[in-house]
Amino acid sequence: MHTSFLRHSGFRDLWLALFVCVVSIAAYSVHDPIGGPNGGTWLGYTLGGLGAFIILTLSWFGVRKRRFRSRMGTVKGWLSVHVWLGLSLMVIVTLHTGFQFGWNLHTLAYALMVLVVTSGLIGAVSYSTYPALITTNQAQSNSDAWIDEVTELNEQALKLSDRISPEVHRVVERSARRMNIGGGLFRQVFGVKSNQKKAVDMITRSLMAVQSKPASVNPVSKFDPDAQSTVVFMASQLAGAEENKAEQLRKLLDILGQRRSLVEKTNKDITYRARMRLWLWIHVPATVGLLAALIAHVVAVFLYW
Repeated sequence: MHTSFLRHSGFRDLWLALFVCVVSIAAYSVHDPIGGPNGGTWLGYTLGGLGAFIILTLSWFGVRKRRFRSRMGTVKGWLSVHVWLGLSLMVIVTLHTGFQFGWNLHTLAYALMVLVVTSGLIGAVSYSTYPALITTNQAQSNSDAWIDEVTELNEQALKLSDRISPEVHRVVERSARRMNIGGGLFRQVFGVKSNQKKAVDMITRSLMAVQSKPASVNPVSKFDPDAQSTVVFMASQLAGAEENKAEQLRKLLDILGQRRSLVEKTNKDITYRARMRLWLWIHVPATVGLLAALIAHVVAVFLYW
């Protein structure tokens, strides 16, 4: 049975992190130094050293996951430690500061640590959520196959529309050019809104209304496919079409519906994967910055100790 990395070894790393946090809080509660708690007391140095050790250890995870033959534990085990002990840093390092903050190097290191932990938490949630959504969305297929199928459906739609009328061909060609797949970072992360389903639903409702009241339909000859919507155009074409042409239009609508479904699946896949990667674009640079700030913080402390 598959077990999440968060549940690794029966939440062993969670209990370890909780133990470290409880001991740190208990020590901080009974510690009453002259001048108040701060990073320069024996407890401050102890908590600071512990925090620095955890940061350096967890930073090694990026190296460990690329060493496939390493015997230093499993990647899942390292990831579990990475997440739970990473969260414990919020308690340990905050107590280390003695809640004394200012516009200085030490607070910068603290702020970077908070950013690293927060982005890592987002990453943990992403890796616990999106892989299952990707698997469900793919349903024994993948985005590469969908894009190939969308291309094939576009060709079928264009060939069929060419047999119906030049105006239909122009509208279908325009809709193919306006398809939104992927896009920039914003579109990838927040998704691409598609109005194709709404369009098909509107066409269907229009067709039903036309069949009940055919006299109310405007003449097709007055339609300008570059100025009016595809929905109005298709509805007017269906309303005034003979049976043979109406059947071809219904088949065209079916092809466009299949294309819409594949485009939406592809965009969902792109969005899920982009959200899984987005946190890394923050987490990795922030970690590098944290290590640099940590070294500078330690050097500064010992220089002025």
